[in-house]
Amino acid sequence: MPNLNQCSVVAISSFWMRGASGLVLLTGPSAVLEEITCKTDGRIIWTMFHFADPNGYVAVVLMEGFSTLSLGAIVEPFSYLSQTHPEIAPKLTLVGLRGQQVQSQSGVMVNCDEESEALIERLKHGRAPVRVIVCGPAHAGPFYDRCLSSLLRVAIRYGASICTLGAATWQMAETGLLKTRATTVHWSSFAAFSERYSDVDTRETLYVPSEMIASCAGETAALDMALDLIASISPTAAEQTANHLLVAFPRVGKTSQPGARGNRLRGVPSLLADAVRLMVNHIEDPLNTAAISAHCGVSVRQLERLFQRHLCASPMQYYTQLRVQHAHDLVLQTDMSLLDVAVASGFSSTGLLSKKFKKNFGLTPSQMRNRAQVGATV
Repeated sequence: MPNLNQCSVVAISSFWMRGASGLVLLTGPSAVLEEITCKTDGRIIWTMFHFADPNGYVAVVLMEGFSTLSLGAIVEPFSYLSQTHPEIAPKLTLVGLRGQQVQSQSGVMVNCDEESEALIERLKHGRAPVRVIVCGPAHAGPFYDRCLSSLLRVAIRYGASICTLGAATWQMAETGLLKTRATTVHWSSFAAFSERYSDVDTRETLYVPSEMIASCAGETAALDMALDLIASISPTAAEQTANHLLVAFPRVGKTSQPGARGNRLRGVPSLLADAVRLMVNHIEDPLNTAAISAHCGVSVRQLERLFQRHLCASPMQYYTQLRVQHAHDLVLQTDMSLLDVAVASGFSSTGLLSKKFKKNFGLTPSQMRNRAQVGATV
């Protein structure tokens, strides 16, 4: 007779079938129950069970147009872990958001293990994965997907840990699941995301780890995040996996995204990089050259020489380009009015915005937005 106090899962169920009654005792660290109900009177007629993977499983949900690079960056580390450390490796299950076949943004078709409806049912029956990772397109804008929203809400309701990549993070924010939480998105949509969801603590970092709701900018940052997840299981196994994947130094989550406007300049003096980061942090409330030079501890003339030598522009010319690019992102990725776009980009009027915008892009903000909307409907 087993010692019930030492069993992590103990399930006792009465059953009735063909007039016989009995008692079934299930024990074991990974026993999973599934109740089968009688169709005629609703009584439980038997309880089925199986032994799940002892290390649990990670469900990777694929949205249409997902990033192939992001998927590979998640799958390969865990695949290697299962080969070298099967005793600690969780099973990886690919889940199609809509159907078992999902096409990536680059046209690669992936056959998943199951559809999202099956994952939802397992969540409802207490068979939650170690983590649900939702892999979407890297570049996205505001959207609402009922199927994805349902999956996310069920996962949270039943205590599953979630990590979103790319467009999936937009869905989390759109459904209000990220309020007051820290999160990250790809730098190309950072401006639009942070403007639209002002109640979310948006960070321009590689990934934001969390026990319950994590997020990742996607692409190669997914590899850093996957290695971090493995490190939470075994630091030694994570180091071996990184070595196998030729990763010399896995980046930590708080590392700034290299494509972020404040981090694009490489091989320039640190003083110049500091000045640009200051400009990026003051898009809506632009500083004058004197304020920037004072912050950097140099004279206005020294700052102007630095910009001219390395960026072939004056500080104010470069600053204006940053603000116009910010406006460009908001025009294409949000439905903000042009007045709001102008204010958020540090321009005193829509007329001034249109003038600078057309000089840089050959179109006014209205013309560019209209052209983008026409292209989207074709």
